[in-house]
Amino acid sequence: MSKINFRQATGFTLIEVLVSMIILAIGLLGLAALQGISLKDNQDAYLFSQANALAYEMSDRIKANKLGWNPMGTTVSIPTAVSNCTVGCNSATASCTPYQMAAYDYCYWQQKTTAMLLTGTTAVITTNVGTAPCTGSAPSLCLTMTWSRANQSLSNSTNTANYQLEVTP
Repeated sequence: MSKINFRQATGFTLIEVLVSMIILAIGLLGLAALQGISLKDNQDAYLFSQANALAYEMSDRIKANKLGWNPMGTTVSIPTAVSNCTVGCNSATASCTPYQMAAYDYCYWQQKTTAMLLTGTTAVITTNVGTAPCTGSAPSLCLTMTWSRANQSLSNSTNTANYQLEVTP
């Protein structure tokens, strides 16, 4: 049997392989953590785009029914959202007053917003708030939606997100 000269032998030792495996494992754990944060941020962006679509849908409903939201032409009236969105005129054959249709639209928007933005969601319509972007030039409405963020681990942000849109009927 021949003797091996370890001084002339080339290749990897077991210690080198172990160190490289540890470095690779730390790198892969960092990538996994980055993927998790990325998924949460993606969910936040999705919810923000849904809030944008919901706000503009309600904006279109308000503009289509100006008499229900702005009957006098100078002051905006916010209808009371009815429970369970039953107005008695939500069918194609029944006739509604503009105010009843506005109440139905408001209720429908609140329920749809809560269903799409999930936990901790509020959806309200107010008049002349005065904070950006709803500066409050009369007659105007401010649609405000607030929901819980998916990525709550960021230290420099709040746990809730909100979206506001100013609408003039």
